[in-house]
Amino acid sequence: MAPGRFPFLLSAQAASVGSHTARSCMGGELVSIASWWLCLELIGWAAWPLTATFFTGTASRGAAFVKHLGLLLTGYLLWLLVSLGVLQNTRIAVVLMIAAVAAVSLTLSRRGRLAALWRAQRRELLTAEVLFAVAFLAYLAFRAYDPAINHTEKPMDFGFLNAILRSERFPPNDMWLSGYAISYYYFGYLLMALLTRLSAVPSGIAYNLALGTVFALTITGAYGLVRDLTAGLVRRRESAAWLGLVGAVFVAVVGNLEGFLELLHANGIGSEALWRAVGIQALANAPAHPGWLPGTDWWWWRATRLIQDVNPFGKMPEVIAEFPSFSFILGDLHPHVMALPFGLLALAVAWNLMRVAPGLPEGERAATWRGRKLAWPAPPRLAVLIPPVIGALGFLNSWDLPTYAAVVIAAYAIGRAWRYGRLTSAWASESLGFGLIVLLGGIACYLPFYIGFRSQASGLETLFYAKTPVLHYALIFGLFLAVLVPWLIGQALATARAERRFPAVSAAALVTVLALPPMLTLIAGGPAEVLLSAIGSAVGGAWLAAALALLIALAAALLWVRLRPSAGSNDAGASFALLVLLAGLLLTFATEFVYIGDSFGTRMNTVFKFYYQAWVLLGIAAAYGVGRLLERLRRERRPPDMVWAGCIALLTVAALYYPLAAGASKAGLFAGRPTLNGTAWVDPQSGEGAAIAWLARQVEGSAVILEAPGDEYNAAHNRVSAWTGLPTVLGWAGHEAQWRGTYDEISQRLPDIAAIYQGIDPAEIDRLLAKYGVEYVYVGPYERQKYSIGPQNLAAFDRIMQRVYDRDGVIIYRRYERRSSL
Repeated sequence: MAPGRFPFLLSAQAASVGSHTARSCMGGELVSIASWWLCLELIGWAAWPLTATFFTGTASRGAAFVKHLGLLLTGYLLWLLVSLGVLQNTRIAVVLMIAAVAAVSLTLSRRGRLAALWRAQRRELLTAEVLFAVAFLAYLAFRAYDPAINHTEKPMDFGFLNAILRSERFPPNDMWLSGYAISYYYFGYLLMALLTRLSAVPSGIAYNLALGTVFALTITGAYGLVRDLTAGLVRRRESAAWLGLVGAVFVAVVGNLEGFLELLHANGIGSEALWRAVGIQALANAPAHPGWLPGTDWWWWRATRLIQDVNPFGKMPEVIAEFPSFSFILGDLHPHVMALPFGLLALAVAWNLMRVAPGLPEGERAATWRGRKLAWPAPPRLAVLIPPVIGALGFLNSWDLPTYAAVVIAAYAIGRAWRYGRLTSAWASESLGFGLIVLLGGIACYLPFYIGFRSQASGLETLFYAKTPVLHYALIFGLFLAVLVPWLIGQALATARAERRFPAVSAAALVTVLALPPMLTLIAGGPAEVLLSAIGSAVGGAWLAAALALLIALAAALLWVRLRPSAGSNDAGASFALLVLLAGLLLTFATEFVYIGDSFGTRMNTVFKFYYQAWVLLGIAAAYGVGRLLERLRRERRPPDMVWAGCIALLTVAALYYPLAAGASKAGLFAGRPTLNGTAWVDPQSGEGAAIAWLARQVEGSAVILEAPGDEYNAAHNRVSAWTGLPTVLGWAGHEAQWRGTYDEISQRLPDIAAIYQGIDPAEIDRLLAKYGVEYVYVGPYERQKYSIGPQNLAAFDRIMQRVYDRDGVIIYRRYERRSSL
């Protein structure tokens, strides 16, 4: 069988030991990088004219987003047609989807428009290409010193990738629950599997190339969005490009300010009382590693665990406040990470809508209600792309869809308000209709996914006791707030001088914001919980919520005033920055009062996902704010502005310490032998590595295997299924329960698996194997230890199965004949 049939085989072969093999391995990895990059280029250039036609309202016409849109549309078409049974999940199918996207692009660029489009966009396109290549290669250079798929949830991510590569149909098989499809938002894994299949790159290498791709797409996306936002703000094109780089750094590179505190603490700066007041438990201890690096352990993990909620029983549930820089250093290929570039694509769509919506004609009359005209929404060019582009976020990371869809809908509504000049019934009906098209159309585009998806979310829950300390919030978002709070206050003061009604609008906005917590609490739990929540806020302290309420009210009032064309459309960039700032603040405000209920029973996951989105939104707004400040300094160097700029510069340097120090620690100070093969830490020539390679080589399709269910987060457990993509009867049980919201199936399978491995009755063992359609039984060191497998058990296996592999303490059995499940 050809190794290319199953990409893990190539990883196993490339990981062979020996100096000659090491040199050829690195050479092979360079070929893999080139092949992967060429496939991305093919996908991006196929979508170039389509992207330029779609983004007619932006300065660069979407030059930085050609790869984003091309990859998303190619993946969407592949997923849809394979899900409907029209195609199979093959390389030919991928090529056909790229050809389909290219055909649409060429149709849109007929009659010699392609050459003119190239001349108009050449500079922006080449700049985006160079930036992507630099970011991609720089990240891979870091990743080469920390490539192993051997901790946290990397085995899960790798398993999803391999399971999709194994599956001929969608939804793909769940590698850790045989007989079931993946019940998780897997579109990001599908996009990376698409590139893996197209480029014929080994999946162990593809895992790290996928991370590099997501990082580079995030960098170029943030750059392109901020560059277009500030194009009308600065005089020179180069200045907008530099501000675009600021946006890329703010979104994807800088860390929060806790990392700088680690540096100060490690060098003995600050009193014991100061560190106790900071409230970070590890920093209350004496420093252990003086120097520029706090240590070579996982000290950098603490930056995402700043918030410690204390419940009435004194327990401290973990709260996650992750940010993109941490994600890229950690290297887990998770949905919230893979969704980053496409969240930025959604923001670019929103910015494009805000720019083109004022120029669209009035919507066609739909009806008249009580003497008021109701109109259909006026569609922008290629409006048909908006539902699949925005709807993809629900398939990439379901938490992102409501947030980014709301920004897109609001941007359209603001643009249409500028068109009508006032808030008419036609404006309201257009905005509402457009919102329904985006939401319902986005869900309809991915309906096959939602039909089979099972979520652990149980609805809105009330938060009674936990409140985020102001200091910890400032450590997380301090850099962005240092830019945005003074800018917001300055905008409010200037507007108050020009608009007499602004104080009244601000007061009304503040009353509305203060009404949000009881309204949300009432929805979540009823009147009694409103009272309990109010008591909890009074006892726990709601200083952060109060400060956020003031900022939200100012941002909302400024946006409201800007709905008039004379106030907003002439400064659309500021209006958009206010919109994303408002969205980011609202996300963090909401987590002080309610959370989405799940199996954890705390606000941990809600803070995690909402703060992650807020980081992107506030980072984009802050980059725009930097542009406003620099433009003011160019016109007049006022001392307050210079002090403000100096503070921002110092905080940026402090925030840049985190990725530099954390990256060096995670990469072991770059002391090892570089490789991008994430499976190289296991020897493929002996032991379990050789057994896994044999299975990958010999077994076609998605035959069911049996291995012992392992411990959560243990990379040595359920490695067979994760590395081959072959579905096992049960893998990480806790994760399966989270994905499906129930433990019922798991509770049935656990005793059945134990009965198989510990059984001595061949008939009963065979019955249980048939129940789950098992074709191969894996007996390795972990299975022997977990189930105390002895000669009697193996003798029972030998009576009903054939030993097809027996080497280095690993036995693989194959049932003599295939039997259907009961």
